[in-house]
Amino acid sequence: MLPLPGLRFASALLLACAALLAACRPQTEEDPEPVPVAGASMEAIRTDDGLSLDARLFEADAERIVILLHMFPADQTAWYPFARDLQERGTSALTLDFRGYGASEGEQDPGEIDHDVRAAIAFAHERGYDRIVLIGASMGGTAAIVVASEQPVEGVAVLSAPSRMRGLDADRTIALVTCPLTLIAAEGDLTAMHALEGFEKRAELGADASLVLPGVAHGTDLLESAQGDTVRERLFGFLEEVWEG
Repeated sequence: MLPLPGLRFASALLLACAALLAACRPQTEEDPEPVPVAGASMEAIRTDDGLSLDARLFEADAERIVILLHMFPADQTAWYPFARDLQERGTSALTLDFRGYGASEGEQDPGEIDHDVRAAIAFAHERGYDRIVLIGASMGGTAAIVVASEQPVEGVAVLSAPSRMRGLDADRTIALVTCPLTLIAAEGDLTAMHALEGFEKRAELGADASLVLPGVAHGTDLLESAQGDTVRERLFGFLEEVWEG
């Protein structure tokens, strides 16, 4: 068996290779058609570099919204169950497909998805939401940290976020995030755990900012794991603290 540093290196290498393969994925001539979702409106979000992103708005509260950012190789549909949970609890939720995923335009490029997060925040403001929280899974969490270091949001929660994803460096920028943070990872997900430990150190976070779970589930798979209820309760509790603050 490889020693722990070797396992972490191998895990990081596999994640990097997966991201590279995603960026090089050949695109079909036509993007898939957007699919309606019960309880949500179909939306198109325009990025600052001219792409149209397929999104779903689960409306509830007129001021508070959670933007849910998906992991590789999933798409926004991985967040639909949690978005409905938020809606039932009175909080609006926005899901979107990053560039090249689902019915969104462009090619998959994890190093450029920060543009997509900024566009989602701008969309939320345009719709009148002034209290915004970002929740990101894996690469979505990395992008959430990077963007939150540049522009104000009310909170950021990340599930299994890598410290770096191609051109995005959350490890370098997390110390600049001034809003409340919560970090979630499975102890057997070595890359995510390594990143979490680095985030705690660089952002000088207390132990109560992190939730480490048994198992190896990654990103939104945590919500479907044996620890799913614990993850949901942690996220709901975090949101309550943010809204009340």
